[in-house]
Amino acid sequence: MSADTKKFTVLGGFNQVLLLLVLIFFILHYAKTFLVPIAISGLMAMLLVPVCRRLEKWGIKRALTAAITVLLTLLLISGVIYVLINELVNLGTGMTVLGERLNTMLGNGHEFISEHFNVSKGKQKEYLQSQVSEWSNSAGKLVSGAVFSIVSLLGNLLIITVYTILILIYRSRIKNFVLQLVNRYAGTGEVAHTKFIVDEITQISSLYVGGIFLVVLILSIIYFTGLTIIGVENALFFAIISALINVIPYIGSVVGGIIVVLYTLITRDTLTVPIIVTIFFTVVQQLDSYVLTPNITGSKVRLGPLFTIMVLLLGGMVWGAAGMILFIPILGIFKVIFDNVDPLKPYGYLIGDT
Repeated sequence: MSADTKKFTVLGGFNQVLLLLVLIFFILHYAKTFLVPIAISGLMAMLLVPVCRRLEKWGIKRALTAAITVLLTLLLISGVIYVLINELVNLGTGMTVLGERLNTMLGNGHEFISEHFNVSKGKQKEYLQSQVSEWSNSAGKLVSGAVFSIVSLLGNLLIITVYTILILIYRSRIKNFVLQLVNRYAGTGEVAHTKFIVDEITQISSLYVGGIFLVVLILSIIYFTGLTIIGVENALFFAIISALINVIPYIGSVVGGIIVVLYTLITRDTLTVPIIVTIFFTVVQQLDSYVLTPNITGSKVRLGPLFTIMVLLLGGMVWGAAGMILFIPILGIFKVIFDNVDPLKPYGYLIGDT
């Protein structure tokens, strides 16, 4: 084969891969209404598989175990949402005080700038109004996107429930379908290896997704205890919100801490409480990074920061707020697949952190 022919073959292969990636992202973006409920249902089913297996060993039929576990999970999620709404209502009762504190802080800031930088209050307010207008437009788009995603999620809750139950019921059929494809295209000799890989993926993915929820629960307790001792109002609300945001690696813990620090800066007259809160969240972040997450989710699915942030931004671009939450565990599941398939192990090594 001549050098020109080899170059043409390599270029053709690269173009095919590039076209495939473009097609995948095109489908993910324009079919998100269909794919997001399936992705959520798949993750929930992986989480609930061990519970279903244990109930089935007790002699309960598979369809009944699937319905029981999914409905109990929905009740638990509904309880968390109810607590958050109640805490949000309690937080809203203090918005008048927050508004007065913000006005006082702005007034002090105007006076400080006027005295030290010779900028009149009129120019300051004019500049501030222009910036607020730009920020409000950007924030409005972001909030509207997030609200639309949440409303869509709630609207599809029935579909997600049905999907999850059916995936749990027909999980053996889905597994046999994969084995039949391998038997047809790769030969009988690969069926046993594929069965091992599928079982390993199911087990590790279940532990990984379950570990994420367990970390959220532990962090909620730690945050609530710490913020209550520090004396932060609405500690339960900020504890749950910070723990849920922590699902987003590297960024979530920082964002959750910033929210609480800003709240204490506005509501307190001194810097003592904000500094203590900052130290508290920094310590808990280290505890999560080096103790909780590695030991609970397992070292086999630890993701590197580079690809975690990349897939986080990609998820937000493709599926919005739902993608920022879903793409992280999906990447973890892909890492499990890569680590258990010999030709794909280099990709698992590339996106991993161990």
